[in-house]
Amino acid sequence: MLVQAITVSVALLVAYANGANDVSKGVATLVGSGVTEARRAIGWGTAWTAAGALAGAFAATALARTFGAGLLTPGTTPTLVAALATIVAAATWVILATFTGLPVSTTHALIGALSGVAAFAYGIDHVRWSAVLGNIAVPLVASPVVAIAATTLILRLRPAAAPVSDCVCVATTAAAPAGAVGAAVVVACERACNDASLEGIITVTRLHWLTSGATSFARGMNDAPKIAAIVLGASLVDGRALSSLGVFALVATGMVAGSLLSGLRVTRVLAEDVTRMDHHEGFVANLVTSLLVGSGAVLGMPMSTTHVSTAAIAGAGLARPQPSVTTKTLRDLALAWIVTLPASALIGVLLFAAFRQIVSH
Repeated sequence: MLVQAITVSVALLVAYANGANDVSKGVATLVGSGVTEARRAIGWGTAWTAAGALAGAFAATALARTFGAGLLTPGTTPTLVAALATIVAAATWVILATFTGLPVSTTHALIGALSGVAAFAYGIDHVRWSAVLGNIAVPLVASPVVAIAATTLILRLRPAAAPVSDCVCVATTAAAPAGAVGAAVVVACERACNDASLEGIITVTRLHWLTSGATSFARGMNDAPKIAAIVLGASLVDGRALSSLGVFALVATGMVAGSLLSGLRVTRVLAEDVTRMDHHEGFVANLVTSLLVGSGAVLGMPMSTTHVSTAAIAGAGLARPQPSVTTKTLRDLALAWIVTLPASALIGVLLFAAFRQIVSH
């Protein structure tokens, strides 16, 4: 019973830290482009994050396997002390970063803590470094590069009418191939929509809200399995594993609490300090982020919503005729990301040594 209580407590801790630091990744563009104020945006993002976290129990099982025993060599038996040290170390680093306003990656913190603790507790040979590099490092490094390139390209190629319009026209075609959806989407001004006799107008602001929700949903679906996998592994120690769905619900609860109570500081950093953006830029940045992170969750490719969303926001600034990106802020963010891996690994090793000493007595 004590093991279960400890496991539940640390699960809530790391989920709270994740919510506090990461809710900003889906809603910062809403605030930065002036669509809404921060508190309302955080509430919106929190609801979709919770839905995504619960969906992760069914749609992101491959990701959960990667962060479960997938990083340890066959025959290596995880211990409760190592699992708890990993989770608490990741939570500690993310909470410290949140209080300083730095949007760090929970994924990076988990990987750093997991690798450091596993190498120290079981031995370097018991970590599947090929899996760490191939299954985790490659998508983590490639995804922000793709995000910044895709956002920049889309915004530079958008129709000339888009910068001065604030609507998207949706028309149903007269005929479409069998099995196809007969619809066309055109970005234009309202008068152009009326002149073309198109049937509906959806404002870019509304689409921006939708893509913000999609990004938050994808983030929840991408992050919850990583936390849940380690928590489930820890709960196996006394032979009474927690319910998988129950753990995902627990993680979702922690994410909601962290988002609502402590998500404001990092949201303002991403919304105001990277670059200013309009509705179109925010919409495209969120669209790119949600597609990348959502695909990664389903395919079992861990991505950092922090890295992807920040890269997409920076891409919006770079797409302008005169690029507008606050290089100092980006430099600080990059430094925080680089430091996250060794810092969380070191914290994890120190906690493991301390926990082992306590247990031995």
